[in-house]
Order: sequence, then C-alpha cells, then structure tokens
Amino acid sequence: MHAIRIASYAAFSLVGYAACQDLELSDCSLLGPIYPMPVSLTKSPIIQDTRTSFKTLLQDVFDNGTTPWGDFDVANTSISLGVLSTQTGDFLSEYHHTGSTPLIKAGLVGGKLDADTLYRTGSIGKLLTVYTILVKLGMEYWSEPVTKFVADLQDARDDGPVRSINWSEVTLESLARQISGLPRDSSSTDISQFGAAAVELGLPKLDSGELLSCGGAGAQPCTPAEFLRYIEAQNPAAPSWQTPIYSNEAFQLLGLAFENITGESLSDAFKSGIAKPLGLKRTFWSPPANDSNAMVANPPGAQTFDEDLGGFTSAGGQWSSLGDLSAIGRSILRSSLLPPAVTRQWLKTTSLTGDSTSVVGMPFEIFRVDVPISPESNKTRTVDVFSKNGGLGGYSTWIFLSPDHEIGVTILAASPNLGGSAVLQLSELALATWLPAAEAAAREAAATNIAGKFTSNDGLNSSLSLEMIPDYKGLRLTELVYNGTDILALLAQDGATLQYMSLRDDKQLSFRAIFQSLQQPQSTSPKRAIASQCNLAWGSIDLYKYGGFGLEEFIVQVDGDGKATAVEAPALRTTFLRKG
Repeated sequence: MHAIRIASYAAFSLVGYAACQDLELSDCSLLGPIYPMPVSLTKSPIIQDTRTSFKTLLQDVFDNGTTPWGDFDVANTSISLGVLSTQTGDFLSEYHHTGSTPLIKAGLVGGKLDADTLYRTGSIGKLLTVYTILVKLGMEYWSEPVTKFVADLQDARDDGPVRSINWSEVTLESLARQISGLPRDSSSTDISQFGAAAVELGLPKLDSGELLSCGGAGAQPCTPAEFLRYIEAQNPAAPSWQTPIYSNEAFQLLGLAFENITGESLSDAFKSGIAKPLGLKRTFWSPPANDSNAMVANPPGAQTFDEDLGGFTSAGGQWSSLGDLSAIGRSILRSSLLPPAVTRQWLKTTSLTGDSTSVVGMPFEIFRVDVPISPESNKTRTVDVFSKNGGLGGYSTWIFLSPDHEIGVTILAASPNLGGSAVLQLSELALATWLPAAEAAAREAAATNIAGKFTSNDGLNSSLSLEMIPDYKGLRLTELVYNGTDILALLAQDGATLQYMSLRDDKQLSFRAIFQSLQQPQSTSPKRAIASQCNLAWGSIDLYKYGGFGLEEFIVQVDGDGKATAVEAPALRTTFLRKG
C-alpha cells in the first residue's frame, strides 16, 4: 500500500524487532506533568479519600510520636501543617498540634494554634528575597557582577585563586543559585565568638583583632561595612560556578545589591511587591511587638523569637504563618505576581549536585522524587519537587511545591529542643501521601474525561482512539487512521502515548505523542550510560512534520467540565469528534 515508510529515514528504527517475543513497549515521557489536573481537584474521590486518610495518619503520628521515617518529640513540639492547591484558597488539608509540656504550652501566645500563628522561619527568607527581587526587577540584573552594585568589592584583595575570591566572576544569579563559591557564613557560625570556651576545646588562641565584634550569638548584627570587611578577608570555598555550596553570605550580598540598585529596602519591597497584592498580614522582616498570636519556643538561654538579625535577614530570619507561607507558595505556582514565562525560567534555573536525586535552584532545594504512575503500579515517574527549608533556634520550616500537580505542602515547627526532626519526618509523610494522590487524581480524570474513541465527520475513513493502559504512563494512542491509512504504521512506530504539554486555554489542551518502541526489558540488559531506554525521548518531539505541523501534535477540545469533545490533529487537517 505504501512502498516507502516515512520512518525509514529516521536512524535507529526498531521495526525489525517487532516479531521478537521477549520485547516490551517502552514507556518514555518528557519532564513535566503527564496529564492536566482535574478541573475541580477537591471533588476528586481520590483527593477526598486522601484528606480523610491523611488526617487519620497524622492523628496516629501525634498519638505515638513515630513515622516510618523516624521518631520525634511530640510532647515538646508544636506543628502547623497545610496542603495547598492552586485551585482554592482553602487548604486541602490543615493540621495543628500543640506540644503538651508546660514550657511549650506556655509559649503559645493566644492559646490556640491556627493558620495565622507566627513562627520564625529561618532560611525561608532566601526564597522571599529572590521572589521579591524577581517581582521588582524581573530577570534584568541577574547576569551582572555583584561588584557593579556593591562597589566596595571592586577593591577587594587579590592573593590568587586559593586565598581570595574572584569577585568579578560572582554574579547576582550565582549568589541566588548558591554557586558563587562563597563560604557559608562570615560570623554567625564562627566558633571564636565563644572566646575562652573555644580555646578550652583545643583550638588555638586568637589575637584580639581576629575575634568577632558582631553577628555572633547574642551580639549586635553586623553593619554592611562590618559584614563586607569580614567577607573580604575569607578564602573562597570553591571557584564560582563549580558546585553548589550553601551560603548565607551570598544572600546578604544579594540584599545589599538589591538595595543599591533600587534605593528600597528588601522589607519595604516585599511589603509592596508581595504582601500587599497577596493580602498577607502575618509576615514580618522585623520583630513584631507584643503579637497576640505567636508560637514562642526559645532554646535554653536564647531569645530566638525576638532576635533581630539585621542585614542577615535577606538570608533568613523572618516571622510568618502557615497561611501566609502557603499563600506565597500558591502564588508562585499560579504565577500570580510574575509572568508565567518568568516563573518557568526561574524554576528551571538549576545546578546539579553530587546526588542524582537533588538539584539546587534559585534558591530552591529541588528533590527528584519517584512517584507511582498509578495506585496499582510499581512503576514510577520522576517528579521535581521545589522546596525551601529554614531553621533558626528552636524553629524549623519547610515548604514544598509540585508544579506538575499544582499543589504544595507547608510545615512549621517550634520546639525548645529544636524542631527539625519533626519537620523532616512529617515532610516525608506528607509527600508520600499527597504526590501519589495528586498523580492518581489526574490520571483518573484523564481516563474519565479524555480517553475514548473519536471519528471525523468529513466522510473520510478517519478515527482516533485514546486508552488508559494499566501500568503505563499517559494516554495510549491505540488508533490513528486518516482516510484509511494507519498513521502509526506509516511512521513505523510500535506505539505512542500522549503527554500534556501545559499549553491550554479555557477550551483547548495541547498534547504531544511520545513514540514508544519495542525494546528488551531493562532488567535483562546492562545499564546504559548514554543510551538508556528513555534518556533521548525529549529529542523526538516534532521529528515528523507535515505542512508545518508535527504529526505527533494533538489539540484536545474540552467543555467547561474538562470533558474532551474533540481531538484535532493539525498535521492531518482533521478534527476527530467524540463518538458516543
């Protein structure tokens, strides 16, 4: 019928293997969501069941103080936890726990934990700093060297690459991405602040000029001039752009640079650029005086809740609440304050680490999580979860955002015995519960609303079928016939699955077909370094074009409930209408 197949021109065609009995169809996908999220996530039976089961899980955790990932001190810890969605201003799940010991109970000003209760949020401030700069300045200044905006660094010492920082290479972007090569801290973690006690530990005695005069525990915050003097005297931790190294100094410099560019303090910029448009009332950059709803948890001998960190606040040290932090996370996922393209660029500005499961963003800590493709499957797909954590004294905070699922998790903890363990264990529990639930809800909605048989009404023998195949990702394109021609056979493809491309309006969703091939099961072949089963899937998009359109492009037309009414194949100049 067709003497020449189009795909014979493409390298690595696997048609010859089709007759082999030990082959299986590949299951490749692109980075990003596989399906659109349901039009109304809160109405999903899976989400409704998860809300109920998660509350029961949390009650059990706080009754017993244990999770599958470890234990924590329930009696000495107070927690506020919320699961957010872009579709609603209400929480998908909200839970508060007040510790039972007299000390932690006495620290609850106002008598009851709720979404407005204040906690210290530590290095969440790094996220607030970058977000504020993006809202105020966009992407304009990030590639500029910091010396352009912090002039004192232009005359910094130059003792060679081992003993001095090459400031000309340090850009604002490298500071925000934790890849500038700067050390972690100039003063706050310097053990010399403890004086004789440090010497008694066996460390050498320092001259008076080498001791800290600011920035240490119980000391006054450093002025900008003092901070710059300390930072200029340090050796680099690494070359710029070499490897992510956590640095509070980087964000102090970023704050100075912003204020020199704009003439506006970061705190004022946050208020006008983020707090006011989002209606935030419970986030502060300076100590809130006599607040009537706060969780005060100071470790012995410290006054963490009231401590003003001065210029360090651009690196961390704000006060905020579950409600406000969740609203900030929701606004990022929604692109409420940034153009969507800027949000996407921001989230894709990343640096690799020595761990294949973690990536550093600007300033996100990004975890590459394996999420089951369905509740019944052992197969998983990789989901990037964007997080930022923070710790200060007895406070620990973590916010997680899943752009693929348009949901997030916010957890704040306070404990005089430090609350980091509680936040870590609860974070694992929340992600292990809600990411699979959101994935399953999207899959279920796609099976109900998009899968089906579609035919053209132009008098030609043309049809298209989409099915949800158990244990496989995406909607399987099981049939694509145009005017009697089997298009998949024409392209010499063994199979294809549709993936949602995050392009949409009220009536249309864009999908691309990922062509799949029959291959040896991965478990029976050696692990490949450069040609694994799916690592080049991203290179196959738009491989076959006809009249300016990709043959793998499909536009799904939907009604107000998200139900597919038709599927358009632009390259075939045909719209297939839902049958039945």
